[in-house]
Amino acid sequence: MKTTNKIKTTAFGLFLLFFVGCTSDFDDLNTNPDTSSSTTSSMLATNLIIAHAKTGGKEGSDFLSKRLFWGEQVYNIQYNRIGKGSFEQIREITNAQKMVDLCTDDRKNAYIGLYYYMKAWAFYSATMTMGDVPYSEALQIEKFRTPKYDEQKDVFKGILHDLEQADSYFAIATKSMEGDPFYGGDPKLWRKAANVFRLKVLLNLEKRVADTPELKVKETFKKVVSEGNIFESNADNLKITYSDKAGQQNPFHKNNTRSIDTYAGTKTIIDPLKQLKDYRLFYYFAPAQALTESLYLPEGASLLQRNDWNAYNGLNAAGDFGEEQKKIAARMHPRLNDIYRTSYIGTPALRLSYADMNLILAEAAEIGWIDGVAKTYYEKGIRASFEYVRSSVPDEEKYTQGMSITNQYITDYLSSPEVAYANGNTQKDRLKKIWLQATLGSFLHLAWDSYYQYRRTAYPELPINPETNLNDMKDRIPVRWLYPEWETNYNREQVRIALERQWGGAEDINKIMWIIK
Repeated sequence: MKTTNKIKTTAFGLFLLFFVGCTSDFDDLNTNPDTSSSTTSSMLATNLIIAHAKTGGKEGSDFLSKRLFWGEQVYNIQYNRIGKGSFEQIREITNAQKMVDLCTDDRKNAYIGLYYYMKAWAFYSATMTMGDVPYSEALQIEKFRTPKYDEQKDVFKGILHDLEQADSYFAIATKSMEGDPFYGGDPKLWRKAANVFRLKVLLNLEKRVADTPELKVKETFKKVVSEGNIFESNADNLKITYSDKAGQQNPFHKNNTRSIDTYAGTKTIIDPLKQLKDYRLFYYFAPAQALTESLYLPEGASLLQRNDWNAYNGLNAAGDFGEEQKKIAARMHPRLNDIYRTSYIGTPALRLSYADMNLILAEAAEIGWIDGVAKTYYEKGIRASFEYVRSSVPDEEKYTQGMSITNQYITDYLSSPEVAYANGNTQKDRLKKIWLQATLGSFLHLAWDSYYQYRRTAYPELPINPETNLNDMKDRIPVRWLYPEWETNYNREQVRIALERQWGGAEDINKIMWIIK
């Protein structure tokens, strides 16, 4: 999809990636020439951190999660056809190793902490999308040119160990890193991020608590929370901030993504926002032009105000493409808010957030992993989401549609019957409220988290239409990507062993991996 490719590359044009043009294979790791003598730890740190802020080598998070519809042409992932995964982030860990080797002694602990954090994220991204992946031999590129695939359980053991190491090294770091565009190299903030990420990893292991006690999922989760080295406010969010400078601009701007006006909000996100009278609707989207602008108003129709809930009618994410495209051509669709489409600064893109962390804690409290009050975490998470949205969008009518998020509004929202936590009659009802808020708060942020949540919880329910579904199994949404083409060509035996062990040899986007069985 050329439009989202533009998104992927434009936002990070300022930062020259060290291995531009390299392929994502393990043999390439072993044959790349030595880095330039002018390369520094700070340069490598910058590249690693920027790469981390991207979507993990894949596109279409909000399309696969059915929150956006692209009306320019049929987008495969929007209709559940997904293909090869990537080991790109694992490849980039060789840069992290060089970063540590090149750093000065007084900054070494901070850089080692960053190395372990980035290593954990790289393997997390790979295993969450594909299942069993190389881990134990993956970075020993001189020794293993065709590394074995470790069982997913063992990969997660490694990830949790790496995050524990990241926490330990950040804790003893006495000097900041250089080259960090997000946290200014502050090891205390990176330590918080590492632990928030650790909570995310542990919650995704929720289905494996009973049959894999050696992972100590609940015990570790409780320990991380009790130690308190986690986010304390929105100020701790791990985010990328855009500017109006060339190469640093918001990737959704219409000059960067020229088909942005054909991006439409879907019923999957529009309907619950409307049902909850959630003002984030007016910050995420602009109303249908055909209903609010006289130039496009159909004959005989009445003009609606931009803040009229009826001016926002989501498209059917699983609908017939031709029919949905007609709505976009007639300007009957809610477009992305002007803050995305017309502002070069846009809004910061979140990779880890205080709001989402609190919703993770709410679920953990609800299922008995920690002693805190689930309702308290739930409300803190929602309040933090609203406050973040409010702070990242100028309080101007063209961006808020005149529906400003005030403190009183947030309080009233939390006490409304549809939102209030006490009104959940069963634990499942309460969990659904948490999951829905996580979905609403992560729109255009936290790439793939909503998809992973859906895969784990089957909530919120996503539309599946056998008539339009491009998946071979017409009644479902895919649950994994296929192994990278390089691997199937040049590490074929190890791929074969991994597939045989997991699914009797089948390579299929519908095969259930260990973490979600």
